[in-house]
Amino acid sequence: MTNIGTVDGTAGRIMIRLENLRKEYPKEPKPAVDDLTLEIPEGEIVILVGPSGCGKTTTMKMINRIIEPTSGRIIVDDKDVTHEDPDQLRRRIGYVIQQIGLFPHQTIAENIATVPKLLGWDAKRIDARIDELLETVSMSPATYRNRYPKQLSGGQRQRVGVARALSGDPAVMLMDEPFGAIDPITRDRLQNEFLRLQAEVRKTIVFVTHDIDEAIKMGDRIAILQEGSRIAQYDTPEQILTAPASDFVADFIGAGASLKRLNLSRVRDIGLTQWPTVQLGTEPSEVIETLRRSDKGAALVLDEANHPRRWVSALDLQRADGRPLDQIGLPPEAVVEPQATLNDALNELITANYSVAIVVDADGTYQGIVDIDHINEAIRGMRTVARAKARAGLAEDRDDDLLTKGTTP
Repeated sequence: MTNIGTVDGTAGRIMIRLENLRKEYPKEPKPAVDDLTLEIPEGEIVILVGPSGCGKTTTMKMINRIIEPTSGRIIVDDKDVTHEDPDQLRRRIGYVIQQIGLFPHQTIAENIATVPKLLGWDAKRIDARIDELLETVSMSPATYRNRYPKQLSGGQRQRVGVARALSGDPAVMLMDEPFGAIDPITRDRLQNEFLRLQAEVRKTIVFVTHDIDEAIKMGDRIAILQEGSRIAQYDTPEQILTAPASDFVADFIGAGASLKRLNLSRVRDIGLTQWPTVQLGTEPSEVIETLRRSDKGAALVLDEANHPRRWVSALDLQRADGRPLDQIGLPPEAVVEPQATLNDALNELITANYSVAIVVDADGTYQGIVDIDHINEAIRGMRTVARAKARAGLAEDRDDDLLTKGTTP
């Protein structure tokens, strides 16, 4: 079986190319990486995923030569870096790991400044870059610059890890299970935040995970690896879900392909439904009239900046005893941003009080809602597209067979 992962003609320029890459360890009967050739397009997130021990982390670490290859070539930005000074190479490649690896004795600002100092940037430029990156990862510089890692939550430390990896403005980033050690809720939020960030910076990213759901959500392309980093399939998430190349791939994806496809669509890709809303300070009689004109059981209360504040029902108003709208009802706990996947929205709305997820923009401003009807419609649409592609593939295979046999349909 060949061990080659190449991209189709619609891809952009190839930023990273691994050519016949091989890694052998003494006394090991088989190579950890076996003659791997892989193309990684510029500006894309390429996921290396597979079972434990398949060689995915070894492959990634050879790109910046934390692990030296036994043979083969590593081409980064059209330059063979196989024999380049590895320290110089690593300064041009951002690196994020699961354990984050912040220096505990340094402030957040000092941690982020590590690579720019090594690159010889002046102090003014470094300070500006620290503030820019903290703002980019949604951490106020005034609040966090002078804190130490131990004063941050796990999610905040991971954000700083990403900021530090971006500090030298690298064209390439390597991410080794970067969200694996974080609780599921924080993990979803960080994934979404990182995808928002990637839409702005468009780095070339090699991302290692063992989680196929994370691979589907995060990747522009996925390389599913078997032992020895042998490629079982290298394709887009949609194509891998629709047309697994082998039983190994199908088994690795597992059951529930329709639900997994929800990680391919984002809230911003679907039309939102509007919900009855009222502003803080609205008279109770007006709220009741708003509810009467709708078929909903509660109104969404917005503040002066149109940020969701409460759900208020007619029963809440009856029991209010003169209290203002922001002191009655229920908090809007199921809130997602446009870059969230439909799977994220589903996870939120199935536990929400009114079975909807509220959509807000990056500033927290109300945009609309997603409900179960949106999710069902999206699944039906994906199934229709998948069936059409499958039929088209069968037709192409039939034509190829006829051409091979020298006949015409």
